[in-house]
Amino acid sequence: MSSRRMLIARSSRARMEARATLLMRLSLVLIAFLLNGDFHPNLIPAGHDPNSQQTMGLAFWLVILACSFFLTPILEIEWSAGLYVVFAFFGLAMASAFWAEEVQTSLLKSVAQLIILIGAWRLVLTFPWPEITNCIQLGLFAICALSAATAIFVPSIGVLSDYMHGGQWSGLFSSKQTLGICAAMLLFFSGFQLMHAARFVPYGWISVAVSVLCLLASGSRGGGVVAVTAIAAIYLMSKWRSFARALAFAPFVMGVAATGVIAYLLYTQNRYLVVFGSNLDITERTFIWHHALSFLGRFPWFGAGVNGFWTQDVVRDLFTERYKWFLDNYHSGYIAIIMETGVVGYALFLLANLSFAFRVEELSRSPRVSMSEISFCVGYLFLVFVIDFTETYFLRSTNIAATQIIMVMAFVFARPTTASQASAPDATICLGAQRRRQATRAGALGGMG
Repeated sequence: MSSRRMLIARSSRARMEARATLLMRLSLVLIAFLLNGDFHPNLIPAGHDPNSQQTMGLAFWLVILACSFFLTPILEIEWSAGLYVVFAFFGLAMASAFWAEEVQTSLLKSVAQLIILIGAWRLVLTFPWPEITNCIQLGLFAICALSAATAIFVPSIGVLSDYMHGGQWSGLFSSKQTLGICAAMLLFFSGFQLMHAARFVPYGWISVAVSVLCLLASGSRGGGVVAVTAIAAIYLMSKWRSFARALAFAPFVMGVAATGVIAYLLYTQNRYLVVFGSNLDITERTFIWHHALSFLGRFPWFGAGVNGFWTQDVVRDLFTERYKWFLDNYHSGYIAIIMETGVVGYALFLLANLSFAFRVEELSRSPRVSMSEISFCVGYLFLVFVIDFTETYFLRSTNIAATQIIMVMAFVFARPTTASQASAPDATICLGAQRRRQATRAGALGGMG
């Protein structure tokens, strides 16, 4: 009788895990679909909350967080000084809401960021990394494919008609940059999948075709070049571990380079960068950087707080008076960090990047580590850190690109649980345990059918 009860209990737990896994998969796909950027206003019914996308995405993160407790962890946090720095940076960013201009609004953003931070870590600790990337890729493919269809069949929504970007695609989004970044991300994910596929994958090639189409039609050729460069870097890392160790320092180096740009603008008070005698404003982005940095002296150490800078009347009014237009976007993630978390936050950001590099170097020297997954993490951060020179994805509380940074950090600073190591002593770190877990869940799902 006791053995029968044990079988029933195991069967019940298997069904519970299968359902939780399915819900987590669906939620992650929908998150990757919803949380890339604001949809076109005509796609949102009149009278609806303009933040409905973020609200729905946050609800799906709560689903993932709840379901994760029904799964047995396959990874666990490996505490280290570097990980403490990572948590200190995100902790300061969330705490900065208390000294922001509009505390209530900023607190809501910080709470959302906290929920997603915990949800992302729980997801990485309980869900196989390949499944996470596959779900995100599917969500990106859906948004890019539907954007292409919208541009072709409903050009009044999917194609821009203003004097600066007339004829360029924005798809389901309100801006062409958002579609371009989504397409660059999809190209990166698809390229990684094809590079490590053991057989021909039609879906992967279709994803590449859709991403290239959206990149070209949206005018985001730079994003495509960055994505292709990141894929090439992944290939080189798969061949030479030493290259992975070197490229892992790229986020830190880019952070230092951004520090140089910030220091130059602060010292010279120029509204542009002087390159070989020419004034470079990067389509007027340097005007925004100069304007923001001119206020840094008011809150140098801890910044204006999350979402606490562009909400200030004096900031908006002065910018509008100078340039006759206004856009509450830093157009640089590095500027966003120093303006919202100050010099202290920016220093923690650089230290976190350096800690990531040392952790990758440590992992890459172990023959038990799956370099395909480590190379994905390094390549992804390389892609996002380059994009953030002219776009803002750092510190965006709900955006999937920003959340993926958290997932990468969680994955790199984790280790297999004692149970998974005991059950797979000869497997490579992370990947072996995850594949076993994936096979178990697939069997459970098959049993449900």
